[in-house]
Amino acid sequence: MTGRGAVARNAPCPCGSGKRYKECHGATGSAARQWVERGLAELKRRDLAAAEASLLEANRVAPDDFRILANLGTVYVRQRRLSEADSMLSCALSLAPEEPYALTLLAHIRQRLCSWDGLATLHSRIGRLLDEETTEAADFNPFVLLAMPTTPRQQLLAARRFAARLRPGATEPVEDPFPADNRLRVGFVSSDFRAHATVSLMLELWERLDRHRLETFAYGILRRDTGALGQRVQRAFEHFADVAEGSDDRIAQRIRDDRIEILIDLNGYTRNGRPGIFALRPAPVQVNAIGFQGTVGTAWHDRILSDRFALTDASLPFFSERPLYVPHCLYPSDTTRLAGGEAPSRAACGLPESGLVLCCFNHAYKILPEVFAVWMRLLARVPGSVLWLLDTGEEAKANLRREAAAAGIAGQRLIFAPRVAVGAHVARHAAADLFLDTFPYGAHTTANDALLAGLPVLTRAGETLASRIAGSQLAAIGLPELITASLEDYEALAYALASDAKRLAGYRQRLAENRRRMPLFDMHRYARDFEDAMERVWAEHARER
Repeated sequence: MTGRGAVARNAPCPCGSGKRYKECHGATGSAARQWVERGLAELKRRDLAAAEASLLEANRVAPDDFRILANLGTVYVRQRRLSEADSMLSCALSLAPEEPYALTLLAHIRQRLCSWDGLATLHSRIGRLLDEETTEAADFNPFVLLAMPTTPRQQLLAARRFAARLRPGATEPVEDPFPADNRLRVGFVSSDFRAHATVSLMLELWERLDRHRLETFAYGILRRDTGALGQRVQRAFEHFADVAEGSDDRIAQRIRDDRIEILIDLNGYTRNGRPGIFALRPAPVQVNAIGFQGTVGTAWHDRILSDRFALTDASLPFFSERPLYVPHCLYPSDTTRLAGGEAPSRAACGLPESGLVLCCFNHAYKILPEVFAVWMRLLARVPGSVLWLLDTGEEAKANLRREAAAAGIAGQRLIFAPRVAVGAHVARHAAADLFLDTFPYGAHTTANDALLAGLPVLTRAGETLASRIAGSQLAAIGLPELITASLEDYEALAYALASDAKRLAGYRQRLAENRRRMPLFDMHRYARDFEDAMERVWAEHARER
C-alpha cells in the first residue's frame, strides 16, 4: 500500500468521536486493545505475519470493531493479498459505511485489481465526504486520492486532515546560524535510494550537481541498498546517512546537527515516507518535491518544486506550499539508464510484427474505466491493433481481459509485458507506436521512459498536478500538440494518430530531433537550473526572516 499504513492508535479516531483511537478503542475491552497495540507495533516493524496474527486475535475478541478490520485490510495489502483485503475492508464498511480510510483503501484495491464493480459509487462517497468537511480528523489516504476523480480543493482538504494527525514541532522556520558565505547545505530525505522511479529520474541530476555551489546530504529512511545501484546513489552525494532505524526525533536532530539549510522531501505521503520528520521542522526551508505530486497540506513545507505548466496559477490556492519553479520542466531524467545499441524487436517483446501497437506501462491503479473504454473503441476502429500493458498480476490481467471482451475486443489483443530491468524496460518502448496516458493520475516516470526511448506520448492534462506531469514533459521536448484538455479531444487525437501512420512517424522523427536540443533530457542544464532554484529560495528566505 502507498501512504500511511493503518488507523493509528494515538491519532484522532476516524469514527469522528473526537477521542484518540486508543481511548475510543477501549470500548472493545482491554484484551482486544492489547492485541491491537501489539499488531500495530508489529506492522510498524514490517513484521507482517506477526501483525496479522495479533490483529486476527483482536478480531476474535472484538469481531465488530471496524478499525481492527481496516487494519487487517492494511496488512493484507502489504502482503499483496488484495482480494482478502477487499473482503476485510468491505466488512469494515458494513459496520462504518462512512469511514474514510477504509473507503479510500478499498477503492485503491479495486483500482489495483482493475475490478471496477461499485468503483464509481466508492469514488462518489469519497468525494461527498471530502466536500462535507465533517471532521478534521478523517483519515483519507492522500496518495491514493491522486488517482481518483478528485479536485485540487478536495486533495488539499485530504492532505490537511492527514497533516493534522502529525506531531508538529515549530511551524515557523527555525533560526539559522549558517554563515552566508558557506556552500548551501541541501538535504534529500527518501525511502527510495534504490531501484525506484525516483532514482530513475534523479540519479544523473545528483551526480551533476556542482559541489562548489551545493553540499549535498542524503538521508535514507529505508535500509541501505548495498547493491551496485545503491552504491552509485551513495557516491552521488557528498554525505549519505542510513537513518532507517532512527525515530523521527533522532533523524530530525541529525538533520539539525548537519546544519541543513534546505531539506527536500522526496516522499510526501507515499509508501514508506516519514512525514513526521518534516513536522519537527529540522531545517529552515523545507521543500515537497518529485515523489508526491500534490500538496502535502502542512504548515511546515514551505515550497513545492514544479514548473509553470504542471502547477498552474489557477491551482495555487489549493496548495499549502508556495511554488518553487524550475524554468523548463519539473522532472529531471537519468539519461544513462537508456543503454546504447539497437532497440529490441517486436518479436523479442512478444508483439505482432505488423499492426499498430498502442502502449501504456502505467500501474494498473491508474487505469480507470472511462479511459479504458476509449482504448477499447480505438482497438475496435483500428483493425490489427493491440494494446501493450504492464503485467500487474493475474487478477488484474483477467479483469482487464474480461472488460475488453465486454467491449467486443478479443482478450489476446491485450498483451502484457513482464517486468524486466530498468534499462531493458526503457528500451522496449521503442517497439510500440504510441503511448496512451491515463487520467486523472497520468504517466510520470513512465512518460519519461517512453520519451527517452523515442516513443510519442498522448496525454490529457486536467486541473490536478498529477494529471499534468506528462504534459509538462511534452512541452519541454517540443511536442505540445500531444497534450489534450478533454476526454473527447484525447480520443479524437488518438484515433487521428492511430489511423495516420505518416503523421505518427512525423511526431516520432520530431521527438528524435528534439531529444538533442530541447531541455527535457539536458541534464547539464537541469542541474544548473536546480542549483539556481536552491540559491534563489535561500536568498528569499534570508530576505523574509
